[in-house]
Amino acid sequence: MTDSGKRTVPRAVAALVLTLSALVSGGCSGAAVRNLSQARLKAISHNQRGVEEEVRGNADAALAQFSEALRLHSSIENVDGKVIALINIARTQRLKGDVPSARTAIERACSLLQEPSDLAPELFFERAKIHLAAGDLVAAQDWAARAAALEQGGNLGRRVNLVGTILLRQGLPDRAREQAETALKLNRDRKLGAEEANSLRLLGEIHLAQGKHGEAAACFNGALSLDKELGLGRKIATDLRGLGCAALQKGDHAGATSYYRRALEVSLNGADLDSAAQVMARLADLYRQGGEPLLALKIDEERIRLVKGENSHRDLDSH
Repeated sequence: MTDSGKRTVPRAVAALVLTLSALVSGGCSGAAVRNLSQARLKAISHNQRGVEEEVRGNADAALAQFSEALRLHSSIENVDGKVIALINIARTQRLKGDVPSARTAIERACSLLQEPSDLAPELFFERAKIHLAAGDLVAAQDWAARAAALEQGGNLGRRVNLVGTILLRQGLPDRAREQAETALKLNRDRKLGAEEANSLRLLGEIHLAQGKHGEAAACFNGALSLDKELGLGRKIATDLRGLGCAALQKGDHAGATSYYRRALEVSLNGADLDSAAQVMARLADLYRQGGEPLLALKIDEERIRLVKGENSHRDLDSH
């Protein structure tokens, strides 16, 4: 919370817990910070720049900054700094969709960790997310539970959200709901708006899995309100897709189409082209089901052009 009591606005994803406070261990004073070596100060600066690039959606630029931080920490054998840089690299690679590279980075970080360590909860949390991205739900649940058990600070709601997400993926909605409700209370108590929205979105998905479209819509609307307040475009699009699913489950075809069209506009204007392509495929299906094949064909053609254009950009970026 800020001094004014307003809900705090996150600048980035999990990277925020891995900035200067973690690098300067033990709650050092200002004098201790000034006495850090030049190499370490430069590494901290690169780490912070990496976080800023990640916020902007510049994954490659973020990786370059995190890699330089890793190099500098390695040059002075600062083990905690190396672990932090590797966690940031692993997260960024995972979000890019490069799960093998993410796994390599996180396994290296695990091999360096000197337990007990305040970095263990975040390290295990990211390892769980990588296993989840790879579809290894058993390993994901194990590491997520370890992260939650070790959490001593304000991130417990975030850890518990992940446990609930994995339980839902395992086909255990009742247990997932217990975790999501616990996480929701933790996040509300700490006024962590982004994580509160994550809890509500998870509850919405659980209600959908149980056929409770009314409860699901209420949760997605709650998440949407928070995400709009925080300006989180990709989450807003996800909330709208959730509302579209709830409308479909209710039998409201027109309402579902409207929500998906709104999600498409958000994704396109936010340059989230992968999500936009997925929404366009869903919209084309809805138009076909609604007896509008020409609209469906038009959406399909636009989606193909979008995907081809995105792939062309990726090919250029790789050279």
